[in-house]
Amino acid sequence: MKTLILSLLALSFVASPLHAGELYKVMGKREGRSNHSVMYDEKDCKTCHLGSPKGPATEAACIDCHGSYDEMAASTRDQAPNPHDAPHWGADVPCTVCHSEHQPAKVLCNDCHQFAFPNFSK
Repeated sequence: MKTLILSLLALSFVASPLHAGELYKVMGKREGRSNHSVMYDEKDCKTCHLGSPKGPATEAACIDCHGSYDEMAASTRDQAPNPHDAPHWGADVPCTVCHSEHQPAKVLCNDCHQFAFPNFSK
């Protein structure tokens, strides 16, 4: 039974829409999200990466374009469950826990639950 549950959980990660924009090749071998293509057209990593492009992007970079945690929670309030206002953590989960620019994204809630977030790819 444990194997079945773990298999179903793994399948939910593969089968559910887990990415915000499709990954595509940018700047050589690097991958990035199609919904951020304007940044790649400008070829400026500093839009998100303050300092070295090899370091992680800051949460402030996400918030500058997408709004505060509370604004994101308000924008998705009609979704059940609201991915930006988790019952366990509220609206304070850092963006990069679920969203990633250069790697497949991961829905934190689905570590324990099996929610479908159909708009996650937008």
